[in-house]
Amino acid sequence: MRKKSFISLLLLLALITVPLFAGNFDYATALRYAILFYDANKCGPDAGVDNVFDWRDSCHLNDGADVGLDLTGGFHDAGDHVKFGLPQAYAASVLSWSMYKYKEVFQETGTYQKLLSTLKYFSDYLLKCHPDPETFYYQVGDGGEDHAYWGPPEEQTGYRPTMYVADTSNPASDVLGMTSAALTLMYLNYRDIDPGYSAHCLQAARELYQMGRNNPGYCEVSAYYISSSYYDDLAWAAAWLYIVDGDEQYLEDAERFVLERNRNGDNPLQHRWTMCWDDMYLPEIFKLYQITGKDQYKNALEYNLDYWMNSLETTPGGLKYLDNWGVLRYAMGESMLALVYYRETGNESLREFAKSQLDYVLGDNPANMSYVIGFGNRWSLHPHHRAANGYTYANGDNQKEAKHLLLGALVGGPDRNDNFIDDVNQYQYTEVAIDYNAGLVGVLAGILDDTEPGQDDVIIGDLNGDKITNSLDYVLMRRYLLNTGLNIVQKAADLNGDKIINSLDYVLLRRTLLNAN
Repeated sequence: MRKKSFISLLLLLALITVPLFAGNFDYATALRYAILFYDANKCGPDAGVDNVFDWRDSCHLNDGADVGLDLTGGFHDAGDHVKFGLPQAYAASVLSWSMYKYKEVFQETGTYQKLLSTLKYFSDYLLKCHPDPETFYYQVGDGGEDHAYWGPPEEQTGYRPTMYVADTSNPASDVLGMTSAALTLMYLNYRDIDPGYSAHCLQAARELYQMGRNNPGYCEVSAYYISSSYYDDLAWAAAWLYIVDGDEQYLEDAERFVLERNRNGDNPLQHRWTMCWDDMYLPEIFKLYQITGKDQYKNALEYNLDYWMNSLETTPGGLKYLDNWGVLRYAMGESMLALVYYRETGNESLREFAKSQLDYVLGDNPANMSYVIGFGNRWSLHPHHRAANGYTYANGDNQKEAKHLLLGALVGGPDRNDNFIDDVNQYQYTEVAIDYNAGLVGVLAGILDDTEPGQDDVIIGDLNGDKITNSLDYVLMRRYLLNTGLNIVQKAADLNGDKIINSLDYVLLRRTLLNAN
């Protein structure tokens, strides 16, 4: 018997009436839709549980059987059904970062519980893929074989190989770093809900990071998701582990790795790309600026943002155009970076830039359409997504309008002249993917956030910035007083607000912790 959520098809259709407010879009509704999209790409025996789409159910029930493991679960990558390591970990990482940074926004918009359950669906799968401290499986399904199939995942019952593994003989520092960061962030988001589960996530994150650090190298791929660097992923992982553990080795690693150039020889401090499944340099640089306050990281952020805002190719309709394949994922990635930095600086031009790109996505564009399916009054009717399409390759039926509404999916987007071709076979325009929506969720949460700029992430007594004051902060305070070169959150360490960090703050922190217990 199918297990379904309480949302009926009738109610789902009712969700798609979206009002506009005084020239602004209903961002809260768009945020809700963008999160619901992930239900369409769920995989495994529980894919139909707590799922808004009544056309999705359990699938791929034997994943991992070829290696003697249960590797069911997780998410299909895009319009196909492969579970690729890099974009899976990227989506989990960025969504978790959004939750960590904008928790109040998700609570206020009624999207918190849904996003939290989505994040746990990711982490449950990632933990399955790490059966022991020296092993991690990072791809299930063969891309070539999978792409030869067009139909619902529930009917794709053939053999799906477990393609690649990272272990002592097979490096995959990029996937391991990204996954480590995702699980550390899950620890931060889940520690007050289930301490045992979150501790499991954190231990796995530490182990995966050490695997990637101690056996450096690229993951294996066939023709999909070829990584250009693993240093950025390791740096991203190390920064979050430093925030949790306060171990200076993590910070030293992060600062060393983030300066290593990618295969293209790009200078990370003068970087023109943006946050995506293959590039975490800029979010890592942002975290290092938050942690250390160093000018080199601030200058690197401002170089990148200035390039995007003032020099990057722009379509006649105002979209920043980095690459033709999934152009909107890049615009959303950069917009999320602009918004997190806006909260540090209060520079309104950053928020205006992000809003212009988001509004383009939601309908303020020459095509007068929304690139988020189900939002507004007009959207893509031919998304490149097998489950939503509902047909097969027979007689070219897959080129028909999709049978099912793929609510909340961000499609690839237009060309450099703002032209959009709504053709299921031209997937640079119409494909959807779990990594596309990750940035969109972050931008929508960021644009809805009303926290005063400059007050970001500061909790008095929280010296390592992990949003909790505990004995680790007490240890850091003592170490800082012995060595003022130690990196801590300065505002948080000044407990009495006298602009000086000294033994009085140490005493006040001790009292705070004693009173809390």
